[in-house]
Amino acid sequence: MPVDARPTLQHRIEYGLARTLQLGLCTLPMAAARELGADLGSLAYSLGIRREVSLGHLRRIFGDERSEAELDRIARESYRNFGRMTFEYGRFPRLTKALIDRTVTVTGEEHLRSALERGRGALLIAGHFGNWEMAATLATMGYPLTFLVGEQHNRLVDGLMNRLRQGLGVGTVPLTGSLLGVFRALRNNRIVALLSDQDAGRSGVFVDFLGMQASTPYGPGRLALKTGAPLLPGMAVRHGAGSHELVICSPVDPPPPGTSEDEAVRHYTQGYTSVLEDFVRRYPEQYFWMHKRWKTRP
Repeated sequence: MPVDARPTLQHRIEYGLARTLQLGLCTLPMAAARELGADLGSLAYSLGIRREVSLGHLRRIFGDERSEAELDRIARESYRNFGRMTFEYGRFPRLTKALIDRTVTVTGEEHLRSALERGRGALLIAGHFGNWEMAATLATMGYPLTFLVGEQHNRLVDGLMNRLRQGLGVGTVPLTGSLLGVFRALRNNRIVALLSDQDAGRSGVFVDFLGMQASTPYGPGRLALKTGAPLLPGMAVRHGAGSHELVICSPVDPPPPGTSEDEAVRHYTQGYTSVLEDFVRRYPEQYFWMHKRWKTRP
């Protein structure tokens, strides 16, 4: 979404409210802020905000194996997870190295090290799962990390969100007109992290996700093909209320020699999408079911 060049009065009011909330969260203990976010997530679910979208997805995917009560529980927990994530993100300025060491673990770190040893950077591909913003803590562990970020319509709020990431040492590249910035980051042997699991409309590549064809951004696959940077799926799994495990998976295997460019991109895209599917099936309450993921049909 493009950022407006000149903030309006409405934008300034929105920014003031967002900044006030963010500063208020920083005055609360982490546990209190986290559970306040979870309670607001429950409230949003009770008010019916995109509830039928979420339940519709869950019924199509899990309806034959889970009861309606269980699907309702998963959907509600998904809203609570999103609330927790949002308020944890707002408290990024209060994250200390000691707190990160206590609450964040990394599994598969050898894949990051191996990628950087090759000198071509790496593409770390995540989904809207767990607390995806916690990937930013990799920067506090010494990894050169750049986020490819979507832009908010309100440029003031957009700036606030990026400053929260940058405060942990994360570089940011806006999604609009991002190609040069991504190439530069990879040439500098940086890890470029991005989310790639939302409906990409008619410009996307269709791959299988949870038993249905889903339009998926082609960018990560094309970047891997053009640059030779390894494509690493990674998920931020929540354990309990306040612990996070950053799981860095092995790189998606390159396509066989002689594969056409379109099929090579599809190969990479299906590779990381299948990894996300595995995590969603194991932890369905941590996925962002509110998004109309299968809106575009083949």
